[in-house]
Amino acid sequence: MKIVSFGPAYAEQPGVLVNDEKHIVPLVPLLLRAGLPALDTNAILAFLPTLQPLIEEAVKDAVQLIEVDSTRLGAPVPHPEKIIVAGGNYQSHVDEAAGRKNAPSPSEPLLIFKPSNTVIGPKDALVRPAASEQLDYETEIAVVIGRGGRNISRADAYDHIAGYMIGNDVTARDMAFKDIALSPLFSQITKAKGIPTGAPFGPWLATKEEIPDPHNLMLRCWVNGELRQEGSSSEMIVDIPGLIEDFSKVLEFSPGDIIFTGTTTGCGAFQDPPKFLFAGDVVRMEITGLGVMETPIADEVVR
Repeated sequence: MKIVSFGPAYAEQPGVLVNDEKHIVPLVPLLLRAGLPALDTNAILAFLPTLQPLIEEAVKDAVQLIEVDSTRLGAPVPHPEKIIVAGGNYQSHVDEAAGRKNAPSPSEPLLIFKPSNTVIGPKDALVRPAASEQLDYETEIAVVIGRGGRNISRADAYDHIAGYMIGNDVTARDMAFKDIALSPLFSQITKAKGIPTGAPFGPWLATKEEIPDPHNLMLRCWVNGELRQEGSSSEMIVDIPGLIEDFSKVLEFSPGDIIFTGTTTGCGAFQDPPKFLFAGDVVRMEITGLGVMETPIADEVVR
């Protein structure tokens, strides 16, 4: 099943894609007809094991269909409680950042937060802050939590996953490392990753049965038609169950939480010469089974 959100920004409704991703079945009317309350996306994800069979049966006879091309797609999870970034989780990305092969990797997953209000839809404009001249892209598999919890074992991790989607872990490189030469303590990773509009997701959330092995997917990214990133999720240093186990030791997951799982080689900062994002650029990301996301870049207007 492919879950989407649609409609105006900040007023999106949940839906399900049908007919080769050409139409949306709105979920609120479907739930009401089944005698259930009008749930938001996070609540639907929390009860997905119970609701999914009901939804899949109901959409077969759905009368109300909305053409995808006639509406705006929002982020599949418009209002996550938390967005968690697993930093440095692909060896190829660690190597390119270090400038050498087989560079040391973290002894445990790096945990970084993005503010939850940075979420935008797959075709919404990503706005480059006026304070940054080094806006960069990172193509990532975004894991969406269905059932929350704490101290989750890796053996139980998949029971807590609702599904997967494409995510762009946008990073303003110059904000991250402005004073890093003075001391490692002066790293500003959260500032660099927390810019407004800095978390594009979409175009849909594929429920976990659609992606039998999330560690065997191809990730690709183009900027203005130029292929920049191409790699496999098999490169993850810590796999998805390992990330959930590790992070849940120090925080409590909630339904709708999102985990960025790392990116492969080819970010703009490590091109020769570096190539960053500016107004007029278009970032196209594709991951096996998760569709295509095309995000235009705009510059912040400061008045």
